[in-house]
Amino acid sequence: MADVTLPVPETVAARAPCARPAPLAVALMGAMALLSYATAQSPEVEPGATPPPAVATETAPSETAPAPAVDYGGDRAAAYKAFREHFEARRFAEALPAAQQVADITEQKFGKDALELATPLMNLGTTKQRLGDFNGAALQYQRALKIVETRQGGFSREIIRPLLGLGVAYAAAGDYDASARSLRRAVDVSRKLDGLFNPQQLELVEPLVASYVALGEYEDAVREQQYALRLAETTYGRNDPRLLPALEHSARWLEATGHYVAARQAYARALDIARRAGEYDLRMVTPLRGIARMYRMEYLHGAGPVEEDESSSRSSQASGTVYEAPTASTSSVTTVLNDAGEDELELALEVLKHHPAEALALRGDTLVDLGDWYMIAGRTRDAMRQYKEAWLALSAPGATGTALLDTPSPLIYRPPSSARRNPSVEPEEYQEHFVEVEFTVTPEGRAKDATVVAQDVAEATGKSVITALRRSRYRPRIVDGDPVATAGVRHRQVIYVRS
Repeated sequence: MADVTLPVPETVAARAPCARPAPLAVALMGAMALLSYATAQSPEVEPGATPPPAVATETAPSETAPAPAVDYGGDRAAAYKAFREHFEARRFAEALPAAQQVADITEQKFGKDALELATPLMNLGTTKQRLGDFNGAALQYQRALKIVETRQGGFSREIIRPLLGLGVAYAAAGDYDASARSLRRAVDVSRKLDGLFNPQQLELVEPLVASYVALGEYEDAVREQQYALRLAETTYGRNDPRLLPALEHSARWLEATGHYVAARQAYARALDIARRAGEYDLRMVTPLRGIARMYRMEYLHGAGPVEEDESSSRSSQASGTVYEAPTASTSSVTTVLNDAGEDELELALEVLKHHPAEALALRGDTLVDLGDWYMIAGRTRDAMRQYKEAWLALSAPGATGTALLDTPSPLIYRPPSSARRNPSVEPEEYQEHFVEVEFTVTPEGRAKDATVVAQDVAEATGKSVITALRRSRYRPRIVDGDPVATAGVRHRQVIYVRS
């Protein structure tokens, strides 16, 4: 019996729809990439054996209460079968003792340094990671890595899987430096053995990019991200629809790093490829929404790269929910919201009309996009009409629900000048202070009755934050299709004072 190495779990970071991304959010963009690095390798099946079924890639743990551990009495095949069944059903707590027994039985049979033990250890590590035990997972991957290194050397193909698992485990635990080292090594081995442009390395490059950005090593991240796109182009061709995931992920990466014009161009290229498949091909919707979003981001933030400023995206709270507040520098924004973005969203909705069954949630999300567009443009009545239609779409049977509209969400906020750092001055030359404000978001998306509830700066600074909030715009909370007021919303603004 040969074991199959299970997929490494992915880490997903959610991001506010219009927020200027903080470094960690940008770092984890790779984890939510369409080029998922959580894919399974080819099953290692002995000649004549029946390949096991594909492993599910869902990462959520089972809500079923774990069953008592079963002692398989040294029967490795039975333990492995039980492990696979539990893992396939996402019963990770039940899969864990079976995975442990497979590893234990293998070690007893072949020895603690046997190559046959590497795969059971990696499967055990993957199961631990699915349960959130990242340190425990890393220990299993480390042991598997050591076995492969000892038996086959540092540049064998079998070393890539434990390096990938170790890199993802380190990243999940927050050790991005160790993650980058493991993943960099895996990429180097892959390129040495299978060539500079082998497609198998795509699953390695994405988490490597995420770790680089988390470390602030943006040049390395950009280089690898561009390499991933070139790799996909080499593999599939410049106009092949299979290029769309890589191209859209590249666009999202450019978006996350503030290169809005370049991101819009990448989305436009994806749109051209998707359109070749048909006038109303469903794959057109994602790039159409992306192009519109880039016009909106250019209006809010300017067209150039964003220099991260923690003051620019502090959270607002309502009913226990935290939001990233999109901001813009008054010196960088454009003065006109490009009407082409509205046209792209209208076209996306037209495409969705031709796919009524499979695109309920996507239609609702696109309607929200159009409503947000109108709110930012000052067309409040048009926005409310779109939000109502979006609520109906999202609440329809088979849709994903109205969570997107259940709480107010900030669309634009320009902080006072005291909340912005001079990018030419080193961050350590500033001291951080704060102002916390509570207010009501009206049905029209305005901040009303704002009051300072806490601050450690001068009173005048608190007033400047209130003034900035009065100029902000929110997507209001939608209840039964209608906008309603939401009291008790909070915004915490960081204030930088030069030392």
